[in-house]
Amino acid sequence: MAKGRPQNFQKTDRKPRREPTRDFADLVRESQPSEKLLPLTHMTDAYRFRSIMKMGTLEPSLCDVFEEEQLLYFFYGRPSYRATAQAQSNGMDFYAPICLVLKPGTVAPHRIYPFDSGAFHHKRFSDFTCHAMIKEDFELDCEADTPGRLINLFWLGEQAYFNNRGHADFKPDAFAFEAQSYHELIRHKGSAGFDERASSIEIQSSQPIALGENTIAVILPSNFATDQAIAAIDALGAIILPYDHVNRTSPGENIGLIYTIVRELLSGRHGKVSYW
Repeated sequence: MAKGRPQNFQKTDRKPRREPTRDFADLVRESQPSEKLLPLTHMTDAYRFRSIMKMGTLEPSLCDVFEEEQLLYFFYGRPSYRATAQAQSNGMDFYAPICLVLKPGTVAPHRIYPFDSGAFHHKRFSDFTCHAMIKEDFELDCEADTPGRLINLFWLGEQAYFNNRGHADFKPDAFAFEAQSYHELIRHKGSAGFDERASSIEIQSSQPIALGENTIAVILPSNFATDQAIAAIDALGAIILPYDHVNRTSPGENIGLIYTIVRELLSGRHGKVSYW
């Protein structure tokens, strides 16, 4: 190499990867399964819902967290996801949130996480995790009974999990670092840069999901409960559960209303199903 000539190093921004530990998944696998599986929820907005009802399916879309894979996201039992959550208050109804409640077993999981994987990716849980941890260290087995096993390990039951209140007496072992992180994360009561998605079980799918005969309920603003929408939801074998959408609120402000309706649904108050 000529004197004074810079070496031609190839610069890369890619961080070295390592094989994830399976300690957390192993711990959850060894816990007791639940007697009953909870439904899955998928949150969208009215604009996307129009296309969903026309197609009769949920289609995966590009994800920037998992290397631009085509994925669908669901939460186990809770209506946790905030579609267009970062949007400012808007008087246009196409941002109004709509929740689809799907029957247990509808989705063949591609991945299962004990929390919102996007929040981990964006380091919102960094106060509770080691800097060397990667989100894959928390990935769980893709089995139908995995969410119930996680709930039985860390919560007093499905209803406690849904209400994000009522933790089991489980204390992780000295070297169970991922379990310690999750244990502290879901018990944190102070101010934080995250919400209840920190303890909501996330289920990813890489395949389209047909809604027909797989949908328990559709929760949507009452002004969208038109004759056409009611007929389309009836054709799915689902019930329609309207809520009063207050105009000019931000999309995330309706989540509490939707939680109440899902809680009533799972409690058997709407007659379709009963889980506790």
